[in-house]
Amino acid sequence: MGLSRTILAEECAVASEHPLASLAGYDVLRAGGNAFDAAVATSYSLAVAFHPAGGLGGDFFGMFYEAKSGKVLCLNSSGWAPSGLDLGLIDSRAGGKVPQFGPMSVSVPGMVAGVSSMHSKLGSMEFRGLLASAQRLAKDGFPASPALCRSVALNYDGLSAEARKVFAPSGKPTSPGETVRQPALAEVISAVAEGGPSAFYSGPPAESISATLSSLGVSCPPSDFRDFSPEWVDPLTLDYRGTTVYEVPPNSMGATSLLILHALLREDLSRHGALSPERARLTADAALLAYGRRDQLLGDPRFTDFDLDDFLSSGADSPQPTTRVRSGDTTAFSIADKGGNMVSGIQSLFSHFGSRVFVPDCGIALNNRASGFSTSGPNSVGPRKRPLHTLSSLILERGGAPYLAIGASGGDYRPMQHALFVTNSVDYSMSADANVAHPRVLWTGGRSLIVEEGFGLPAGYDCERLPMPGRTGVCQAVEVRPGYRMGVCDVRGDGVPAGF
Repeated sequence: MGLSRTILAEECAVASEHPLASLAGYDVLRAGGNAFDAAVATSYSLAVAFHPAGGLGGDFFGMFYEAKSGKVLCLNSSGWAPSGLDLGLIDSRAGGKVPQFGPMSVSVPGMVAGVSSMHSKLGSMEFRGLLASAQRLAKDGFPASPALCRSVALNYDGLSAEARKVFAPSGKPTSPGETVRQPALAEVISAVAEGGPSAFYSGPPAESISATLSSLGVSCPPSDFRDFSPEWVDPLTLDYRGTTVYEVPPNSMGATSLLILHALLREDLSRHGALSPERARLTADAALLAYGRRDQLLGDPRFTDFDLDDFLSSGADSPQPTTRVRSGDTTAFSIADKGGNMVSGIQSLFSHFGSRVFVPDCGIALNNRASGFSTSGPNSVGPRKRPLHTLSSLILERGGAPYLAIGASGGDYRPMQHALFVTNSVDYSMSADANVAHPRVLWTGGRSLIVEEGFGLPAGYDCERLPMPGRTGVCQAVEVRPGYRMGVCDVRGDGVPAGF
């Protein structure tokens, strides 16, 4: 029903949403680096070339298979709310509703710390050299991709004058191929390359971000940056018909994906066609249950208890979801090397250009992740609390051997996306390229769905038909098969895989 950009490689493969980021990872692998080294180069290159979706002002999550230990590891590097962000501020300045944009939507960026932590634990090459491609792209410039141009055009009126100078240097929305340079960002990357994450969290970038937010009425002292650190956490797991599914625990929504799959275990999906309205209905029914349970129970586990078995035990009486899908932008990437290591990484500002707060001194657009808070329940806003996070990443394992690293942009779509990716692979035996290209059906709130052309329309739902390919997120995947690796980039985005 669709096409994907696919490479079959003997040893290594990189799939990302920007060709230059895939090439940066490829170059590291060619030079003898492992998948985790390549992930550093890919991540930072995405942060430059696709800044509005996954820049240094955002967060990073990763699921990693380390071949030498035989373990799947999980990293949560989502930032916390500023010390000055609480319900009192929301009530007094925002009418009791957490803003989607502006300074009260910003959380401390986690990406820089997360990528460095991944490298410290799992990398093999010198960190400084891995940032060379990103530094060069920022300093010398690169041709704007169609996705970057769409982000600029959609948000042009909301960008500050300083941000427009960087991302729309001609004084109007950027055209594909127009050169974009980010000299201030290049200096930050250079400082991190030399000094590690402390150059960001204890140096001028943190001071500039702190001063900017304070000038806009949100107290975010430098200590909010200095005290932040990523967390290595145990991944959540579910046995889905003999395949182990690894997901990110809260404050991520990974558990929501597992609850959808847990509900589908009661059904024999393979009896229904992969594009049938019956499959769409069963998946949507399971998603409604899971999203309702998410709104009821999930939040930052440092502030609210979480038990996966209890979460999965929900029945048909689970509450209806209280939120709708929020629009946003994110970028995911997947990597596999010749040693068997695998990376499923994802980074995001949340919305295009995040909060719309741009810090010119360091050339960084700040995230709007704090907009994910609510004003009551386990996800209520609070100082140094992490919001319920849409980001998660996925690895699948069969027979004790991980075989698929996959991830996608999509915001609140992600739990249902991940359920589709898993069932495509397990129930319908799709290879990675067919999986990524397959039409999707996704929940948008209430009993409403978007359904890409080719998928049958389920009864009992209000369905918006989308062309194929439609606006259902951009997926990247790497599949490990005997004798080769398959790298796949979604035609819903601009990515091109690379490998050898």
